[in-house]
Amino acid sequence: MPTSARRWYRIPGLLFADLVVALHGRPADGQAIVKVSDAVSFKVGVLLQPQADWQEVPNAANDASGGYQQNLFIRRARFILGGQVAKNVFFFMETENANLGKSTQPVGGTSGAKAPGTGFSLLDAVGEWRIAKAFNVEFGEIRSPVSREGLKSAPNQFMLDTSAYAFLTSTALQNQSGRDTGFMFRGFLLQDRLEYRSAIFSGFRQPGVKNSFRFVERLQYNFFDTEVYALPSYAGVNYGNKKILAVGAAYDTQGAYQFASADMYLDIPIPIGSFESTIQWQYADGETFLASLPEENTFQVEAGVFARPAKLGAIVRYEQKTFTQTVNEPKNEKRFAVGVNFYPVPKAESNFNIKVWWQRVSPKVGYSTNEFTLQFQVYYF
Repeated sequence: MPTSARRWYRIPGLLFADLVVALHGRPADGQAIVKVSDAVSFKVGVLLQPQADWQEVPNAANDASGGYQQNLFIRRARFILGGQVAKNVFFFMETENANLGKSTQPVGGTSGAKAPGTGFSLLDAVGEWRIAKAFNVEFGEIRSPVSREGLKSAPNQFMLDTSAYAFLTSTALQNQSGRDTGFMFRGFLLQDRLEYRSAIFSGFRQPGVKNSFRFVERLQYNFFDTEVYALPSYAGVNYGNKKILAVGAAYDTQGAYQFASADMYLDIPIPIGSFESTIQWQYADGETFLASLPEENTFQVEAGVFARPAKLGAIVRYEQKTFTQTVNEPKNEKRFAVGVNFYPVPKAESNFNIKVWWQRVSPKVGYSTNEFTLQFQVYYF
């Protein structure tokens, strides 16, 4: 079916609404949209990431290899729902069941138990009232706009997974994978090239629940193509369909806690496909407010090349975490990873792919470890 073609199917027997299912585009990249009226519609989706993993662990003395933990599990299983409920009012929701069937064995441990069913939880639950390009309101459980990496779509990126430091402050702030509850204002200025996000979140709640809220500010400027109304996340890669150069910075605070970040994202078409790169720096200090979050800096740089004729993508990433206080310096670490992606179905690169990944983690003190991962992805939304 041509991309511009659209076929409508009427489903009889429904009360209160005239439900129409619209199928458009090629089967590989089309979407099924349930349309109730001109102002009400929704679509459903699914994400499944089965994974095989070999994770090296140090021995009890932390000075030599203790062998490899081997796991067959599901990295992510998600049900997705999004759409429109009224004129200019949109929503997005998804559940998460992460690391289903994975066993994590501590050094020297003997349990060997795995998690056969961790249970689904609500990951994203956000509504957006699009009042005008320059001013919009989001509400619900929202992705904290602390960095570009934290705002990337998990099923739509070159890397096997997000950065190890993408949600650096999430646990300390009582978040779930970087999501927090509250309100956020965002808008697009200067011909949609400048995007601002200003959020008020619940953040960390102290005993008595009387402490102040959390405030996050972010600015991003797009030099070429724009990314207007990406809800709830930016694409991690566009496979040559867009030309993106985005530079951003963010500041996050609550009580004495402070966080700052700066990032650059590049995703441009090249003759064989596309080239993607992310560079990001983060600073965090929980001070007395978040004692579990010591002062630290992280740095990340990654790059990937998508070769459309070969149906392959090559990826590489370097990350490091550095603590400021001398007592925490033994926890400094560096991470290096390389991988190859295989995209069997043209124009459905995110819908179905296979990724092979090797990562080495080198702490300042202790034994460096290796990890080998094979991941399949099935995604539709």
